[in-house]
Amino acid sequence: MEKDIVKESREVAEKIIKGEFRLTLAKYYLLWSTFPIVSFALYLINTRYPFLNYPIALFGYLYYTFKIFSDFSKIVERVYGIKKYNKYSNIIYTAVWSIPTAMIIIGYEFNYPYLALAGFAILGINYSFFVYFSLKKSFHDFRYYDLLVMMTFIAYIVSVGICVTLNICLTKIMWIPFTLSWIYASYASFMEVIEGE
Repeated sequence: MEKDIVKESREVAEKIIKGEFRLTLAKYYLLWSTFPIVSFALYLINTRYPFLNYPIALFGYLYYTFKIFSDFSKIVERVYGIKKYNKYSNIIYTAVWSIPTAMIIIGYEFNYPYLALAGFAILGINYSFFVYFSLKKSFHDFRYYDLLVMMTFIAYIVSVGICVTLNICLTKIMWIPFTLSWIYASYASFMEVIEGE
C-alpha cells in the first residue's frame, strides 16, 4: 500500500514537472520568436546610437530567458524538495551563454565577422547540448517541433557562415523561417499543456 502511494506520488510529480517544462519551453519559444521584430523596431527607433540596439535587445532577451528557466527551477525544487542547481552551476551556466553572446555582439558591432561566427557556432553547440540533455535525458519529451526550432536555429548559424565566407547577406531572410517555426513550436507546446490538463 505504501509503495503504491510512493509510486503514484512520483508519477504525479513527474507529470507536473513535464507539464511545467513544456510550458517553460512554450514561453521560451514565443519570447525568441519576437527577437527579429524587436531588433528591427529598435533600429527604426534608435537611429542616433544604432550600435546599442543589438546588445540592448540581446541582453534583454537573455535576462528573460534566464528568468523563465529560473522559475522552472524553483518549481522543480518545490515538487521534488531538492535544489537542482547550486551557486557554481549558475555561474557556469551564465558563462556558457554570456561568452558566445559577447563574441557575437563584439563581432557584429566592431566588424569582426569571424568572431561573430565563432560566437554563433558555440551558441549553437550549447543550445544543442541544452536541448539534448533537458529533453532526452531528463524528461524523454522530445517533440518534432523541438527538432524544428533546432533546425532553424542551426540553419541561421549556417547562413551566418555563408555570409562571412561569401560576403552575401542571408541573415535577414533566415529570420523568416526562424520566427515562423518558433511561433509554431510555442503554439504547439502551449496546446500540449492545455490538452494534458
